[in-house]
Amino acid sequence: MKNNLIHEIWLDPEPDGQMLPGLCLAGPMGDDFRALLKPGAVKAAELRGHSHFDAMTKYWKLQGWGKYEARCSQDHEPYPDEWSAIQRTFFDGRIEVGSAVSGRSRNLVCASLS
Repeated sequence: MKNNLIHEIWLDPEPDGQMLPGLCLAGPMGDDFRALLKPGAVKAAELRGHSHFDAMTKYWKLQGWGKYEARCSQDHEPYPDEWSAIQRTFFDGRIEVGSAVSGRSRNLVCASLS
């Protein structure tokens, strides 16, 4: 599907020991999100989505949270071509999908969903 972007699922440790899940785009478009993660955060999985709705539907299914419902009509619109170009440039020959980003140590990808 057109502009099927890679997303990362991260688990961020809370003070009580629980791991809070979060989803961001892979590559430089997710740098701001990953910068907020605490030490000890781990990348648990990757998934692909062609729109915000598509990615969130897969994420909610994986988490067992029921059916995802879009809040805005634009959530169904395909990701822009520019975003796809950014990911393609970043991953083509730079780093292997699933390797560490943003200065973090290498993490094991536990699952990959399409």
